[in-house]
Amino acid sequence: MALLGVADVAAKIGVSRRRVRQMLASGAIAGQRVGNTWVINPKALDVLRQRRLGSGRPWKPESAWALLAVASGRDVALSPSQRSRTRHRLEAGLDSHLAQLTARCAIRSCYAHPSTLPILAAEPDIVTSGVSAAARYRLDIVAVYQFEGYIPESALPALIEKFALEEGAARPNATLRVVADQLWPFGPDEDVAPPAVVAVDLLESGDARTRRAGAQLLRELRPAGR
Repeated sequence: MALLGVADVAAKIGVSRRRVRQMLASGAIAGQRVGNTWVINPKALDVLRQRRLGSGRPWKPESAWALLAVASGRDVALSPSQRSRTRHRLEAGLDSHLAQLTARCAIRSCYAHPSTLPILAAEPDIVTSGVSAAARYRLDIVAVYQFEGYIPESALPALIEKFALEEGAARPNATLRVVADQLWPFGPDEDVAPPAVVAVDLLESGDARTRRAGAQLLRELRPAGR
């Protein structure tokens, strides 16, 4: 199977080359850098198409966080109709709503000096998730040179300045999931996201092994979630 380049992918999905590079950098499309060039397995486009086909009507961020809260077994203030709708959505499985759950945050992909990655995890404003939370949930993936976590929107500028984070880098190694302050779903002493959130983050990855880890964590959650 012949690998594709950025121009090939842009033509196939109908976007600009710049947009394809952004999607590769964020993990929306799985690819690999060879020198200064991206190469993409055609199967990565099948994953992208499946996500788009399942996108349905966009959700509000509040709805996405409500579903994740219920899936995590947390109390959340919902009207009877909202609670019923959320429970119904949960019965279909979180993996059935990946496209809608993207509404929960904005993703900022950055490059951080490798020596700062462990320090990012200790920042009081950050809640680690995704690959950075894999060890907490005993998942068989290791991402020593990657960081992933949630941060309130108001705390982002200071973090970027403090660690000299470079946005738009060719090889980002820090994924910051930015949440509006009024929707911040984590407690003051919470340093790792709950398993439902971590599972969804992993399932959104462009890496097949990471997605398998997310699916594994989701399977472990289902008895409690239902």
